[in-house]
Amino acid sequence: MKKIIYSLLIVLGFSAVSCDEWEPVLGGYDDPDDEALVTMTSNTTIAQLKAMYKGSPLHIEANVVIEGQVTSSDKSGNIYRSLYIQDNTGGIEVKIGLSSLYDEYKVGQLVSVKCEGLTLGNYGGMLQLGVEDPTGSYETAYMDVKSLIAAHVFKGAKAEPLAPVELDEAGLKDPANYGKYVTVKNLQYDKQIFCLWYPNPNGDTKAQSNRVFLSDNKTWGVTTWAMSAKKFAAYLNSGIWDAATLGDGTKTVAQLRKEGAVTASAYSVSQYFKMGGTSVQVRTSGYSKFSDTEIDSDILDGTAKVNLTGILTIYNGSQQLTLLDLSGVEKHR
Repeated sequence: MKKIIYSLLIVLGFSAVSCDEWEPVLGGYDDPDDEALVTMTSNTTIAQLKAMYKGSPLHIEANVVIEGQVTSSDKSGNIYRSLYIQDNTGGIEVKIGLSSLYDEYKVGQLVSVKCEGLTLGNYGGMLQLGVEDPTGSYETAYMDVKSLIAAHVFKGAKAEPLAPVELDEAGLKDPANYGKYVTVKNLQYDKQIFCLWYPNPNGDTKAQSNRVFLSDNKTWGVTTWAMSAKKFAAYLNSGIWDAATLGDGTKTVAQLRKEGAVTASAYSVSQYFKMGGTSVQVRTSGYSKFSDTEIDSDILDGTAKVNLTGILTIYNGSQQLTLLDLSGVEKHR
């Protein structure tokens, strides 16, 4: 059993702050000097918790407490409404459901989660810890009520941030590493992008007739790490993507543009890099502070390679790496 000291921050007054969805809040808050201390005991490792999942959402009724160090930060806006924690057995996403989590949970800080009453679920191969989804659309949902978060997530002592785990190609495919903070070295640009957008923002996002993919081993003229809504709209209207088609093949983007059906209200753009024979999708958000940052030309032309550091995830069998910010990109020749 491992005893952890947690701090409870009692807030006497606060000012309400509102912001648009996905928009990171800038600034920070000073930690109080007179934090109250509480002792809690962890009784389960993250790997043991993950092993409880047997193919369907698990509503946890037993006294299960996990503990790990924070490895994620949403300060750059590239991670949204989630906290990743890691112990010496693995890492996991905790679906907190709030923004500006970096103000509350510092990188390296110890955090414990009282799992009783929460739900362990799967999304595209990634195990997540949250609450039961009342809609039934997903296996887990966000803990987006502060009282609920306070009942399950406890901040502990601050510590030095964890060093990233260096992975080889085999390590990229090892499920034990999903959710961990990792470094992968000597990756080369894979000369392809992933882009998904919905011509009808009010339509069925799962229907192929409402999806456009730009991921068939081409770059489609995209040279940035991600795209802001403004830049995405400019690309849509430039004609550079006119040859792309809806997922069901019925219409081209050129036809959609003529019909006035082009919108940038729902989209995702990211780049691929390759380690050996494995492609890694580098997940970046159009709402991140670095969204429109150009990738260096010598990376794009294959002259330079990169080391990438971030959170390793999986989606439907494809390896993904989520950057905390662009400090996770190290170029070399």
